Amino acid sequence: MMGASEDAEEFAVDYPENQCFGCSPHNERGMRMRFRSVGPGVVESHHTVEEHLAGAPGVVHGGIQAVLLDEAMGVAIHQSDGGADIDVVTAEFKLRYRRPVATGVPLVVRGTLQRREGRDFWLEGAIVDASGELLTVAEARWRQISTRTPR
Repeated sequence: MMGASEDAEEFAVDYPENQCFGCSPHNERGMRMRFRSVGPGVVESHHTVEEHLAGAPGVVHGGIQAVLLDEAMGVAIHQSDGGADIDVVTAEFKLRYRRPVATGVPLVVRGTLQRREGRDFWLEGAIVDASGELLTVAEARWRQISTRTPR
């Protein structure tokens, strides 16, 4: 599972005004997530969460898991056909913690665009470990709020 997307080129959501906690490479206190596009509307982030972001000792805080999944799903929209030049926000978010997510170990965080209807996007997300075990899953609806001007 971990090796499936390692050939895809990794990218950051890198523009100067981006200060997003999850995806900005410019936010010194943020997650600084990097992504790979692994298919139409599908992205992955190979990420290791540091111990200072634990809830219980050695377990990634549930809110941090939500951040990881929310970011991957948002980037999946922007990597989809027609999603690059729009601004979107999370409208609904459902999370299911299936197994503890360990800090300090490599994880794959995946966001997958399921469908778009008008201004709404439906997505699924997952956190899996190195063996491919499904740890946390999410479903979300995002809404387009505007069209961007070119950067």
